[in-house]
Amino acid sequence: MNINDRIKNHLRMSIKTKEEMVKKNVEVIKQAALAIVETYYKKGGVVYTFGNGGSAADAQHIAGELLCMLRTNHRFEYRFPLPAHALTTDSSVLTAVSNDLGFEHIFSRQLEALAKPEDLVIGITTSGNSPDIVNGFKLAKKRGVKSIAFLGGSGGVIIKQKLADIIVNIPAQDVTHIQEGHVAAFHAICDVMEQLLFSDKGLEIK
Repeated sequence: MNINDRIKNHLRMSIKTKEEMVKKNVEVIKQAALAIVETYYKKGGVVYTFGNGGSAADAQHIAGELLCMLRTNHRFEYRFPLPAHALTTDSSVLTAVSNDLGFEHIFSRQLEALAKPEDLVIGITTSGNSPDIVNGFKLAKKRGVKSIAFLGGSGGVIIKQKLADIIVNIPAQDVTHIQEGHVAAFHAICDVMEQLLFSDKGLEIK
């Protein structure tokens, strides 16, 4: 296979993943958007996000979209910031927990200190098996904090043990396409959330 064909193949597989998402993920994406609306509008809560590697970057991306805004063309010039924190950014906390308790506790320890029942946690793992992510969901479940999992493939332990309340499971096996699906899904979620909370037109909820 030459370079051009390799690139075309990647892009075609990415398109195929999005087409499968249209068939399989629309309802759960709607549920996730409504859960975020409920967290902010009804509960006055905070969203906490977490993930490893590229998913850590996505967790920070999600928190940034919520706190700042997705876009400014929803017929509002400004919207108030929504409280959202990525648990991947404090190197002192991450290294302290890793050193003293173990890497598998880096997110659950923070959630134990911060998360309340009115809050929402969003965890991202392409495999569904990362111990630190799994422990974060277990802590949220124990505390009665609503959760959204962004997964892929079989969904791993998180699906098997039903650790998350809402599961956005991308119908792909390749990590790159799963991660691309995560970003597309969250952009759709954030778009719906902003339309419901801030647009003068709103959306019809069926």
